[in-house]
Amino acid sequence: MLKTARLAVSILTLLKEQSRASKLSFAEVIKRVAEFDSVHPAFISSNTTLVERYVVVHGQIILQQFADFPDVSIQRSAFVTGLTLKMEERRHTKLVMKKKSQAMKGENLNPSAKMGPILRKKLMRATTTRFISKIWGDYYATHFPEDTKEGDGNAQKEIDEELEENEDDDDIEEDLNIEMEQAVKTPPSTRSSKSLKSCKEARWKGQIAGKTVSGEFLYKCVTFQDLSIGVGQSVSLEDDSGEAIMCFVEYMYEKHDGTKKIHGRILQKGVQTVLGNAANEREVFLTNDCQEFELGDIKELVTVNVQLIPWGHKYRKENSEVNRIEGEKAEARKRKGLPVEYFCKSLYLPKKGGFFSIPHDKLGTGTGSCSSCEERNQDGDEFKILSGTGFVFKNIRYNVHDFLYIRPDFFSQGEGYETYKAGRNVGLKPYVVCHVLSIDAPDGSNKAHPESTKINVRRFYRPDDISSTKAYTSDIREVRLFCLINASFFFKCCI
Repeated sequence: MLKTARLAVSILTLLKEQSRASKLSFAEVIKRVAEFDSVHPAFISSNTTLVERYVVVHGQIILQQFADFPDVSIQRSAFVTGLTLKMEERRHTKLVMKKKSQAMKGENLNPSAKMGPILRKKLMRATTTRFISKIWGDYYATHFPEDTKEGDGNAQKEIDEELEENEDDDDIEEDLNIEMEQAVKTPPSTRSSKSLKSCKEARWKGQIAGKTVSGEFLYKCVTFQDLSIGVGQSVSLEDDSGEAIMCFVEYMYEKHDGTKKIHGRILQKGVQTVLGNAANEREVFLTNDCQEFELGDIKELVTVNVQLIPWGHKYRKENSEVNRIEGEKAEARKRKGLPVEYFCKSLYLPKKGGFFSIPHDKLGTGTGSCSSCEERNQDGDEFKILSGTGFVFKNIRYNVHDFLYIRPDFFSQGEGYETYKAGRNVGLKPYVVCHVLSIDAPDGSNKAHPESTKINVRRFYRPDDISSTKAYTSDIREVRLFCLINASFFFKCCI
């Protein structure tokens, strides 16, 4: 970005030095840029072909600089016209954007923030893949259904031709296998769905594997007609709305009244996570949400392969080959109309905002314990005062002179809330760093609760709380303590 900006400034200087901005054509500007000395800040190459290629590839950035230049004659110069034509010849144009009805308020340092909803697609040859095309295709079908009806035939042919040209890289074959058309629903299983409303026909298979905390017998496997369900397998259920739910069987037991129960953890498909339609249609994610259900609630068995992926650069080629082979097998099963075989590689925790490694050693043990339930029990809202020097809240101990995060809306009402606007999150504020000075709790431990307990803290200010200039030049880890002692000064700290 900095290199391209320097190039744009140098070209602006060349045009400004002329008596008439249009005196220099696009080819003449490229020639002069190629004549720059190697120590020049905007030096690209001595080869005019390489310089022209660089200018066209980074044309959007250069045109943005020219659009913001106050001289109208330079904005409409022959160089700008020539650059635009070159970009169109190479089909290196961005998506055509529709201007917003409301003007952006205040200074906008992000040029893409000015973009509004997209009217129609123009391919950007350098980045168009089946993966990207599917994402934009779903976007148009949802937000601009009237535009998708116009010229679908010819546009589809052009997209296919472009995609064939861009699919030479073997490293991205995985992503390009995603179909461009709308996702086809999974063919129904050859095995008919069973309601299993009665548990009388169900039989435990094998010996008793132990007891639960309440004394109920545990088992490893159960059979019903032609179904054999074991610990570590996955099943499909139906919720109250009729939608299918996938569950991983943690353990199964028989209640004192003879009811056969299964404890499982819910599996979410990729489209149900933050990945949305960018996820693999065969990948599911383990969650910490549990479900207790009877055998009669099971709809069918589902094949889910819980994989242990070795991490590291030395396994990259091996993992890529395994993914390619699995993808080919999945395509073959799909053509034959066989049920989908899913795979699971990660644990999805939306509250923590990420995907994590699966605890394989604690998964599907069949011992009557569930690691997810144990974590939820530990994450309670217990609150306890520790003799005025600290307190315990949600199993975390806080002491005087500790540092903690506090929500930004506590200091300024209305800040810290997310507003999704033009592809950006507007209004978000980071947590405020504070230093605990003292704890004010009511007398008596029985009266202590979060609502009646107050803590005195000293606030630290981030650079963006002081000025935009400080935010731009300071370290992101730096916070400042503001004090008033006959004068104003700052202490620098790092979090």
